[in-house]
Amino acid sequence: MIESAKMSLTDLLKKKVFQNNSDENKGLKELTNLFKIKNYSRKELLVLAGERWKNVYFINNGSIRLFYTDIEGREFNKGFFSEGDLVWPVAPSARKKESLFSIAALEDTIVSQCKFCDFYSLLMKLNLWEKFALPYAEKFSEDKFQREYEFLMLSATERYKKFCKDHPKLKDRIPDYQLATYLGITNVSLSRIKNR
Repeated sequence: MIESAKMSLTDLLKKKVFQNNSDENKGLKELTNLFKIKNYSRKELLVLAGERWKNVYFINNGSIRLFYTDIEGREFNKGFFSEGDLVWPVAPSARKKESLFSIAALEDTIVSQCKFCDFYSLLMKLNLWEKFALPYAEKFSEDKFQREYEFLMLSATERYKKFCKDHPKLKDRIPDYQLATYLGITNVSLSRIKNR
């Protein structure tokens, strides 16, 4: 789902797709040409729950969040991503069915985006899909296991400290009420933790 680093789209694709590949020049140019720059204003939706997630997003500047909305309109964040992250529908069900969650800009954000179907087709044509997708799928699974462990085994304070350690570039950019839902606590509880 993600690859965190301060790097350009071209750098990321070289590292994740074309490393040690003889067709790098041609394939890399073709792949990067699929992407177009798009600006999203703060709170603007990239994907609305119930729609299909059709694009691949590389975050050039800014940040986005993935979140669920319950029937009462309450939002629960499932992930945050920022500069250098490549965000795409890793799970096959995320590509084939309506999205269970929404994706929105957390702040004014500039992304490079392309249609997932074009991205997938080109990587399949170049026989590079597995090389690209497998590391992301493994990281996605690992992140899910880690998050489950944290919710079951760590206190709210420990979860907050771990988030700050793991995401230093995001911790001060996410409003407390957004971070609280990600940590599974109330905004009041998060304020208490931060004030200790």
